[in-house]
Amino acid sequence: MSAIGNTLKEARNKKAVSLEDVHAKTKIHPRVLQLLEDEKLDKLPSPLFVRSFLKAYAEFLEINPQEILQTYEKEGQKEPDQVLFIKSTAPRANIFPGFDKKLLVIPGLLVAAFFALFILVGVFKAVGGWILKAKMPVSAHKTAVPNVPRPVAIAPKIVSSEWLYQVSQGDFPKLNEKGPLQLKIHGQNDVWLRITCDGKVLFESILKKGATESWEAEKTIEIWTGNASNMQLSINGIVLKPSTNKSAVKKMRVVHTGIKILA
Repeated sequence: MSAIGNTLKEARNKKAVSLEDVHAKTKIHPRVLQLLEDEKLDKLPSPLFVRSFLKAYAEFLEINPQEILQTYEKEGQKEPDQVLFIKSTAPRANIFPGFDKKLLVIPGLLVAAFFALFILVGVFKAVGGWILKAKMPVSAHKTAVPNVPRPVAIAPKIVSSEWLYQVSQGDFPKLNEKGPLQLKIHGQNDVWLRITCDGKVLFESILKKGATESWEAEKTIEIWTGNASNMQLSINGIVLKPSTNKSAVKKMRVVHTGIKILA
């Protein structure tokens, strides 16, 4: 079959293409193309594949594929005989000689019994729950709400109606309601103050530590402060004792009967 291989190779060299170039165009593997040119056609799977490769290769090289195929047929190539291999039906040899396969039945039965018992327990529990629920009164079917104590709102220590000082409490002097109110504040530490006398703002600044300021009004004096514990109050010349609530007070009103905390 020298004519086939030489014809293919000469045509490829004439087109100046490599086997890789032919593969890129025809999708025939370069290994197959080399076998065709080397005339090792017996290395290919079967004459059917050989004919298909020869035709595609010849068409790419622009040579008459019928002449190539006729030359191949003249060489007497035939389809290979099909050989049917039938495996023996003899039983396989036991991998573990001396082992009785019947012993595998026991673990299987144990596993099946375990699952059956598990299912029965689940069924009994479900049936028992239904019976118990049917016997219970309707009111008992409702989900019981645990007796959780509700949060108790803690009232603030200071409310708008609370008196910081009052005559009836014994911590505020008895004053002549027709006389003036005289307020004196001594700064124990730096403290911001806003003093309003009878509706007029008379002081709004920081009272320095150790400083003392005085004011007078006919009916009311309002004190707005940043920290009431940093000052000492005197009413009409009488020093008031410190109050346990005074540190939390921000705004208060002085009248003839006491000092009232404002919201």
